[in-house]
Amino acid sequence: MRIYLTRSSVCAADDLEPPHQRELKLPDSDSLEQIIVAVIKSNYLPKISGGYATWSVTSVIPVAVIAQQWADPRMLFLLPKDLENLDRKDGVLRLHFNYHAQIEPETVLNVLRELCLRAI
Repeated sequence: MRIYLTRSSVCAADDLEPPHQRELKLPDSDSLEQIIVAVIKSNYLPKISGGYATWSVTSVIPVAVIAQQWADPRMLFLLPKDLENLDRKDGVLRLHFNYHAQIEPETVLNVLRELCLRAI
């Protein structure tokens, strides 16, 4: 499976090469969580001095929260139909990593859990 990644900049010097694109090739059998763990292990996301960077992962919808101080990503609850509707182009899964500076990751996670993307 091909994965296309983009991420937010973390500082002014990081703005020199936006949108910080990268492509990964991973086994088709990998779950979304395994894909995100592979991204973390690839060192695609910059480490922040102090060790408290917070990121959210999106692909049309919020998918997960990553914190530099956490060992694993925290996945948001997604139904099978949600996974089918993730951002894909020409068979490539597209993920964006939003930088939330050093905001407490539990706060970001709670906001995204309660986020409503459509009128009810």
